[in-house]
Amino acid sequence: MAKSTTTKKPAAKKTPAKKSASRSTSKTSAKASVEKTKTTSTSDIKAYKFKTVYVVAVLIAIALAGLLFALRSMIVAAVVNGQPIYRWDIIKETEKISGKQVMSNQIRNILIEQEAKKKNITVTEEEIDQEVKKVEDTLKEQGQELDQVLEIQGMGRGELRELLRLDKLVGKLVGQDIKATDKEIDDFIEANKETFPETQSEEEIKESVGESLKQQKLQAKVQEWLADIQAKAQINYVVEY
Repeated sequence: MAKSTTTKKPAAKKTPAKKSASRSTSKTSAKASVEKTKTTSTSDIKAYKFKTVYVVAVLIAIALAGLLFALRSMIVAAVVNGQPIYRWDIIKETEKISGKQVMSNQIRNILIEQEAKKKNITVTEEEIDQEVKKVEDTLKEQGQELDQVLEIQGMGRGELRELLRLDKLVGKLVGQDIKATDKEIDDFIEANKETFPETQSEEEIKESVGESLKQQKLQAKVQEWLADIQAKAQINYVVEY
C-alpha cells in the first residue's frame, strides 16, 4: 500500500518585530540624544558667551579703576576734609595770573627755533655742558649748589639745559659781533672802582667787566631782534589773556 506523501510548504519568513521595534526605538533614542546634545551645546555656548562677556566687563571695570587711580593726580590736586580741589580750577586761576607771560615766552621760543632752523644754526650737547659748568662754578663761588638753587626755583636740570640751549642759539643768531671795547671797560672800571673786591686782579676785573658789558649789549640787541621778528611773524591768537 503506497504511503501518501504530504508536501510541507516552506514557512513564511517572519519579520523580526522585536528587532524592528528595537531599531525604531534606537532611532528615536538617537534623535532625542542628538536633540539633547544640540540643546546642551546651545546652552553651553550661551553660558560660555555670558561668562566671556562677564569676564571682559570685569576686566574693563578693573582697568578703568586702575586708570582713574593712576590719573587721579591729573584730576584732583588736593582734598580738604573730603572736598576736592580740581586741577582745572588751579590751571584756570594760574592762567589768569601768568597766562600772558607764559604765552609770550612760548611765542618767543618758537620764533627763536624757527630763525635758527632757517639759518641752520644748532647748539651741541657739549656746548650746553660748558654753559652748565659756568653756572655751577659761579654758584660755587657764591657758596651755593646748583641743584639746591634749581629746587628753590622749582626747576630741574633738564629745564635749565633747555634755557641755556635757547640762550646759546640767540647768542649765535644775533650776538656774534657784539663785544665791549677797551675804552668802555676802562670807563666802567674807573666809574665803579670802589665796588670791586681787592682780592681780584686787574686782569680778572677787566675780564669780568668786559663780559658784563657784552651781556648788556646782547640783551638790548636781543630785545630789538625779537620785537622785529615778532612783528613780521603771523601769529593768530585763539585765547586772549
